[in-house]
Amino acid sequence: MKQSFRSIVTTCTALATGVATALLTLQPAFAQDRLSEVTALWLSGNDAQALPQLAELARAGNLDARLLLARIETQDLGPSPYRVAMDPDAAKALFRDATAPTLWPQTWLSVEAAKGAPRAVALQKASQPEPDLPLISQLHALGEAQASDHPTRILALRGSDAEKTALKAHPALLPELAPYLAYLTDPPEPRGDGLAALRHITGDETIDATDRDAMGMAGILALGFHYGDHDAGNQWRPKVEDWLLSNPASRPVAALCDTRCPQQAGACSFAMMALNGGYFELIRIDSPLETVIPQERFLRSPRAAQMVLAAGHIGAGRNQSEMAG
Repeated sequence: MKQSFRSIVTTCTALATGVATALLTLQPAFAQDRLSEVTALWLSGNDAQALPQLAELARAGNLDARLLLARIETQDLGPSPYRVAMDPDAAKALFRDATAPTLWPQTWLSVEAAKGAPRAVALQKASQPEPDLPLISQLHALGEAQASDHPTRILALRGSDAEKTALKAHPALLPELAPYLAYLTDPPEPRGDGLAALRHITGDETIDATDRDAMGMAGILALGFHYGDHDAGNQWRPKVEDWLLSNPASRPVAALCDTRCPQQAGACSFAMMALNGGYFELIRIDSPLETVIPQERFLRSPRAAQMVLAAGHIGAGRNQSEMAG
């Protein structure tokens, strides 16, 4: 039996509508699959392929891609040759919303914060210089705990005594930042920042400034190479090396040294910590966006090791200049 033309049109229209609906339903999943692939490329250290694809996803409206790209622009501590060779205009076009005719394109973080996206608003606030205890809790609740690093340091430095006391007992305080808070709230002492880090690493609260080895180690932990005692005979060095090789906060260093120099992993980890600027700089190596790249995955990635190497290279160059001067 022949179908009428109207019947055929109706059938085809229904089919086309169904296909279109299916494609719209699959599009977000496809975009997220592609984001996962691009994220894996970035974690492998391949900026040349990853960043342009991430920018394409951002321009297409993918919120996660926009936030990740914005965070990479400011939080990548080991820029690749691809990024270093990029001129400012090309960098703006890659990382930002270049659709508006302006000399200073907005970051995607600003674009999304203006729309009221909760993560974007909180991450934007996290770069501000004012103490904000509720923001630290909010970042944890949003799944971006590592982004509370800067707000925690600001509160420890500029917050009221009441705010500092509240943060000390707060579950949102990152464990690795406890020494920084202790340094700025406990009674002043010589090289107190490094001593607080050493107490945290060893679990020994009796360590004080009368211990010569402790003071030597405190200089390294506070400021890095050339500022303390890096002698292998320092009584605290084995415990510091053990911590560097076992604590999650220093996993990129441990992974790097276990791979590159397994026979001297402890000495390697200590040297990399010192060349990175000490304890308080080493713990800055974090996932740029935990809701897309969990901290554990990031710390085990080649990208994190690349950041350690880049900072170590800068530290080695600085040390050579100081010695030559």
